Amino acid sequence: MLLPPDVLIWGALLSACKVNGNVELSQEIFNHLLELESQDSGVYVLLSNIYAINERWDDVRRVRRLMKNKGIRKFPGSSVVEVNGETHEFLVGDTSHPRNEDIHFLYALYRK
Repeated sequence: MLLPPDVLIWGALLSACKVNGNVELSQEIFNHLLELESQDSGVYVLLSNIYAINERWDDVRRVRRLMKNKGIRKFPGSSVVEVNGETHEFLVGDTSHPRNEDIHFLYALYRK
């Protein structure tokens, strides 16, 4: 029995479009995602990034406006690390951790 593709399948195909630089197919795939009424911010951001890589700034604005009109928000990426039984969460761009300077110093050493 064949099942119609869901958001995950269309999202994987959209990701493949980014890898292969296929802007036109990405728009077609995104239209299928819109039909599914996907609220997944990832597909909107992915299409916006595909457009940005190809310097299609009007299309970037159109996708971002569509997100805003639909109330879809991208939440910042985060990492959670447990050290000595204590959990620490880090958000992208967040510098509020009390040991932020130590962390960045050690990270810079690690990257060398």
